[in-house]
Amino acid sequence: MLSAALSASALLSCAVAHAQSNDPVVFSFATVGDSRQDPKSPDPTTLLPNNTGTLLPQDKQWLQNSQAWSMLYNGIASQDPNLLFFNGDMVYGYGRPVLPSAWSNGQPGTWTSAQSVTPDTIFEYVQYAYWRGSIANLFYNGTYVIPVPGNHETQCSSTAAPYSSSSANPNCASGKTAYADNENAFRANTGDLVQDLVTNTRFSNVSGFNALNVSGLTQATAPQASTNNGPITGNQAELSYSFDIQTSAGLLHFAVINTDPSGADSTAPADWLASDFAAAQGHGAVKYFVFGHKPAFTYNYAAGGGGTISAAGLDVNTTTRNAFWKVIAQYGATYFCGHEHTVNVSQNPDPTGTYTSKPYQVIVGSGGSPFDDKLVGTCPSCNEPVLTNPFDRYYAWALVEVHQSGTVSLTVNGFSDAFGPVQALTLYNVSSLQ
Repeated sequence: MLSAALSASALLSCAVAHAQSNDPVVFSFATVGDSRQDPKSPDPTTLLPNNTGTLLPQDKQWLQNSQAWSMLYNGIASQDPNLLFFNGDMVYGYGRPVLPSAWSNGQPGTWTSAQSVTPDTIFEYVQYAYWRGSIANLFYNGTYVIPVPGNHETQCSSTAAPYSSSSANPNCASGKTAYADNENAFRANTGDLVQDLVTNTRFSNVSGFNALNVSGLTQATAPQASTNNGPITGNQAELSYSFDIQTSAGLLHFAVINTDPSGADSTAPADWLASDFAAAQGHGAVKYFVFGHKPAFTYNYAAGGGGTISAAGLDVNTTTRNAFWKVIAQYGATYFCGHEHTVNVSQNPDPTGTYTSKPYQVIVGSGGSPFDDKLVGTCPSCNEPVLTNPFDRYYAWALVEVHQSGTVSLTVNGFSDAFGPVQALTLYNVSSLQ
C-alpha cells in the first residue's frame, strides 16, 4: 500500500522501530539523482541575495546545487545505507570532451604537437572532480557510491548554456546527442567505482558485502545493438552493468542501465536486461533492482491544473520502452530513475499485457537541479503554486531496506525548497515494494 505523510511522527517512528526489531534490516541502499545546477535557468530559490541575484559562487563555477546536495548528503549518511546509487546528471556536462587517442583513462600519454584537448574536456572534468569530492566521505562512513550515467554525462547539446551564447556548439549535432567521447569521459571519471565490483577490495570494505556475478564491464558483456536495445554504436562497458549481493534474505540483483547510449538516445537495453535477469535467476536471485536516468513513464506533474507534460523519458519511443517494461514486469523488478526534477512513486502495468504485475517506478531526480514544477509569480516574492502533489518541489531521496523475511520496504524522505524543516519529512512510504 502506498501512503504519503507530511511529517514523521513519533507514532510512526515507534511503529518502524517495533517492525524492525521483529524483522531486522539485513541490507539497505539509497538512491537519488540530478544534483547539477543550470547556468542558464537556475531555480529562483537558489539565487542570492533574496532570490534576486545570481548563483552562489561555487555553484556558478562547479555547477552543483551545493546547499540542497549537502542537506541530502547528510540525510542519506544519517541512514547509513550500504550503497548509494546516483541516477545520473551529477555534472552539467553537455559538451564534447574529446581527448587524444593516445591518452588512456583520461591520463596523458606520449605527447605530440598534433594532440589537443577540447575546452569542453576541461569544462566537464572539473565538474566530475567536484562531484567526486562531494561524495568522498560517504565511503569512509560505510556507504559505497554506484554511478549511473545521465544524459548530461553522455550527451552533447548544441544549444544549452553556455553553448547557447553562440550560434551553436560546433562540436556536436543539432539538439542533444550522445557520443562515444562523452561516454569515455564518464568511464574515465567514474570507472574505478565500477571496476571495484570486480576487485571487491574497496567495495567490500565499505559496503560490508562482496559483489558477485559482475557483468557489463567489458564491451563483450555490455549491451550491443539489437531490436530492443536500439542502434547502439558505442562501447557500453561500465555504463550498463550488473552485479549480485548475497544477503541472509536471499540473493539481490542490481542492474545499472545507460538510457542515452551513443547511437540510441532515449532507449533502455531491454534485450540485454532480459538476458541479464535470466542469468541472475539462474544464480538464484530473488529480488531485482534497476537504476537508470530517464523514466519509463513520464510523470505528469501538471495534471492537477489540467496541463499535460510531454513524454520526456524512455516513452518518447514506446516500442523500446514497452519491451523494457515487459522485462521489468516479468521479474517483478523495481526501476529507480531521475531526469525529471521531482519525486514521484507510481505503479505501472506491462504495456504489452503479457504480465499482470504492476512494478514500481521511483523517480528521485530531486537532488538539487532546477525543479520541473516552476514557481509562479515573480521573485523576490517567489509565491508557491498550489500543487496537486505537494512533494513536486521537494528535494528528496529514496531508501530501500531489505528485511530478514525478504520483505522490501521503501521510504522517500525530503525537504521543501525553503530548506526546512531541518528534519526530513516522509513523503512516500511503501511497506512492501516487491
